[in-house]
Amino acid sequence: MDFEDLVRRRKMTRSFSDLSVDPSLLRHVLDQARRVPSAGNSQGFDFVVLEGAETSDYWDVSLPAERRETFKWKSLLEAPVIVTIWADPDAYLERYSEEDKVSTGLGKSREAWSTEYWLVDGAFSAMALQYAAINAGLGVLFFGMFDKAPAIARALNVPPGRVPVGTVAIGWPESSGEEDGKSVNRERRPLDAVARNGIVHFGGW
Repeated sequence: MDFEDLVRRRKMTRSFSDLSVDPSLLRHVLDQARRVPSAGNSQGFDFVVLEGAETSDYWDVSLPAERRETFKWKSLLEAPVIVTIWADPDAYLERYSEEDKVSTGLGKSREAWSTEYWLVDGAFSAMALQYAAINAGLGVLFFGMFDKAPAIARALNVPPGRVPVGTVAIGWPESSGEEDGKSVNRERRPLDAVARNGIVHFGGW
């Protein structure tokens, strides 16, 4: 599909079929997701990909069995692929300590960064992952790890110092029984700031 159709058709899927995703298709989607811009081309993000029965390693930590009985989106647990995205601040400190970047001072510490670009770039990759999957006909759901992130990192052997960006469930949408989230009917803010609550401010705020 062309990009305009892709953007307009993007939605979150909460009900998945248990059909597997072909490994070659998944690799293609992941390959597209890594091709995003990053500060200094640092590429400071990683994907931990769980397929099939491996996804229980995620759910056992983030949604223990005793909570699943009352969990509203039970079909989410059928998603055959779970991708967790982790940002690597050290990759940026190392890159900005190199000869062509050292004069910026950004290689000294994380505190030198007024904007944490490891999270910006990790979010870019998460969005690209969703678009690539949707373009392939798959469904996606992005959600946070929140307070479960440390336990998830331990369960998945994520190296120390990595920062959680979020989780993307991927699979074939199951249309029957699909229920939209509560936020779906919120109106989009208008483009022009001359309208109430508009987004775009030409020439200044």
